[in-house]
Amino acid sequence: MSFAAPAFLAAGALAALAIVALHFLARQRPRAAPFPTARFVPERTARAPSRALTPTDLLLLLLRALVVLLLGAAFARPAWEGARVGTRRVVLVDRSRAVASAETARDSARAWLRPGDALVLFDSAARVMSAGGDDSLGALAIQPGRSHARADSLELVLISPIAREELDDATWLARAQWPGAIRHVRVAAPRGVMTSPGGIVVRGAKDDPLRSAGLAWRAAASSVRLVRDGATGADSVWAADSGGVLVRWPSSLPGGDTANALVLGNAVVVARFARDTLPAGGAPMAWWNDGRIAAVERRTRTGCVRDVRVGVPAAGDLVLRESFRRAFDALVAPCAGSRDPIVASDSLVAKLRGDGALAPARAWTRASDAVPPLSRWLLIGAAVLLVAEPLFRRRAE
Repeated sequence: MSFAAPAFLAAGALAALAIVALHFLARQRPRAAPFPTARFVPERTARAPSRALTPTDLLLLLLRALVVLLLGAAFARPAWEGARVGTRRVVLVDRSRAVASAETARDSARAWLRPGDALVLFDSAARVMSAGGDDSLGALAIQPGRSHARADSLELVLISPIAREELDDATWLARAQWPGAIRHVRVAAPRGVMTSPGGIVVRGAKDDPLRSAGLAWRAAASSVRLVRDGATGADSVWAADSGGVLVRWPSSLPGGDTANALVLGNAVVVARFARDTLPAGGAPMAWWNDGRIAAVERRTRTGCVRDVRVGVPAAGDLVLRESFRRAFDALVAPCAGSRDPIVASDSLVAKLRGDGALAPARAWTRASDAVPPLSRWLLIGAAVLLVAEPLFRRRAE
């Protein structure tokens, strides 16, 4: 058994000792008796009876001391501890476009995970993975355990190629929160082939803001079909067979849901955007300021299909901003080649790994705000004894 606040236990013991001491120091007042006149006093040697010092009301004393001890033990927040389990792992798996094969990442995670370990998937955000996931990594069927609370140390295993674009100021702030070394398991980054040069075809209204601003003609030379009026099955076949880029970017989106900024690589566009829900699946490539995904990419046999749910206003100078131009260029860039992530240098990876021992589990132990079950029962016991105390006191009188 362990105590989250053992000082309360010591305070309760001291209070119980004080109650015992006061009980023995307190003297009962003698009962009143009528004093007779002197003529009725018998003529004999005067003797005064005395009482031996013997403890009285021991049951009442025990009850009061027990109440104080129970209260001290309850506020000390006791908890039962099982057997220690040594080292537990938290396995972080990169599922962004920087990973060439999700199957490889899954196999690496399976090699490191043990029953009771935690599996965390991340791209722009992190989520704890449990059995029954909605992607290929869900086949691991690992249920995160709670045995890390009984572990002596925690090991963080990072399965990722660690692309340079994934390292920013937030990465190092998060790294500073982990008080130990990180084990890095490298998986391959994608290596694609540049698509054949060609033009960009914009299919939509003649007054479309993307067409009228001439942005499509500024993008990198590639075979791109930007569809604003609804893609067809023939468009998907074209992307699969020609190695081109099919960008499905609706010109009108519901106006009920909005966001304040769009983030895509090094481009950050601050404006009021309309947005909509994306189809399930695909690798994220653009995000909103609240972490939700704004665009995804799916690879086909030789090309790729991108779904973009970014509402572009018809009026205003948004499409003329340099930040929007950079974001647009990234959305219509080739499927591979120049867009392939660049793996971080060995020095950056070594800085991220760190050195030293594993993180001690006690560094992540925090007392819960909720009352532990054992403390709850101790408080109930103390309350019952407090209710019974007047009954024992009247009985003692």
